[in-house]
Amino acid sequence: MNRSAAVVSLLVGGFAATIALASTMSGSFAVVTDSGRADVLIYSAAAGATLGAITAVVAVVLVRSRPALAWTATLGLVLLAVMSSLPGSGRWELYPHAIGAGLILGALAGLCDTQARPVLQTALATGALAGVLLAVPLERYRSPSPRRYADYLPASAVPADVFMLGLLAMTAVALFIALRRGAFGVSEPALTDGRVRVLAVGVAVPVVGLLLHWSFVRVVGSMSSTWLFGLAVVPVFVVGSLLLPRRNGMVLLAALAVIATSYRSLEWSTDSLASLLIAAVLVVLGAVCGRRWPHPLAGVATLAVVAATAVFEEQPWDTLHTGATVLVLPLAAAFTVVACLPSSAAATAISLAAPAAVSVPLMARFGWTLYAPLRTSHNGLSSDSWLWVSTGVAVATVVVSGITIAWLQRRPMEQSSAEAPG
Repeated sequence: MNRSAAVVSLLVGGFAATIALASTMSGSFAVVTDSGRADVLIYSAAAGATLGAITAVVAVVLVRSRPALAWTATLGLVLLAVMSSLPGSGRWELYPHAIGAGLILGALAGLCDTQARPVLQTALATGALAGVLLAVPLERYRSPSPRRYADYLPASAVPADVFMLGLLAMTAVALFIALRRGAFGVSEPALTDGRVRVLAVGVAVPVVGLLLHWSFVRVVGSMSSTWLFGLAVVPVFVVGSLLLPRRNGMVLLAALAVIATSYRSLEWSTDSLASLLIAAVLVVLGAVCGRRWPHPLAGVATLAVVAATAVFEEQPWDTLHTGATVLVLPLAAAFTVVACLPSSAAATAISLAAPAAVSVPLMARFGWTLYAPLRTSHNGLSSDSWLWVSTGVAVATVVVSGITIAWLQRRPMEQSSAEAPG
């Protein structure tokens, strides 16, 4: 059976959904006044990404039939298209924007639950990872006024997002053709074991990310020297992966490894459109290799090496880290995630939304390396020492994810619903 239409709809739809989630996050740091700190939990970009991630997991768990999934995806496409068409809608726009992206991602993940699940989930993961990694550098090509500056511009000055509208149109056409031709294949009965645990993990991961973002904003506002709470994402992801039934938690751990390694969001590529195309090709190549040779620990080891190169920030050695980020990170990230597939639809949705939802992944990003007031410490450590420690934290996080993946690989592939507690 020709699955081209299904693959295209998953590639483009996953790309559009994660770009929509990730691009709602500011590329800089949210510094607010004392009176506005609570707004981070309601109106911030992190709040929007959290809402979208929760919407995705709720949709994929509660919506089962293929017609219902198709209508869910259609609703998400319409919501996102309407919000992308409006010139500017104020702070409330993040809610329908995030819900639309979440509905698309959740519905597409649900449509992958067929006999062709490995191929379909690979296509969805490829598009979603490309969206996460390229969302920030693509902003300059999507609009003359990046969306992160929309709060400082009048509503009439924020143009419609033509790029996103094009992606949504392509997704709608490809999805319609795929559904009409039955390109997704024969649906498999959805396993219902552990649904409570799945929902708990799917809600806990983005909510913890939002609370950490709020905590960071408070630290910035108080001009404190260090912020260590970002490390909380490591036990949250590890425990969440262990709570997911069977081996489904492997893909969540792969997402953690990607988050720890790619905290700079490929911002190197903003100077050249060719760099974006190269990164996209590398993501596709990594996904193909991950499907052909599914050895996730090899991908985790490669990500650990990429994370370790962050210590080289002085010339001429800084080119080593740049080269690893440009040429290895997209390839290794896609390889690692795809090598952990196939997984359940819910675990896939949680994991693909996680990099966008966890806007403050590690102290390496915010506490020690990129924000000047937090780079020094009263305990005597220099900036260079903080760089070594923060890089070590990132590498250790990748290693922990690899060790847990190795442990999960010892679990049985399948388990009856009767044996799994809800």
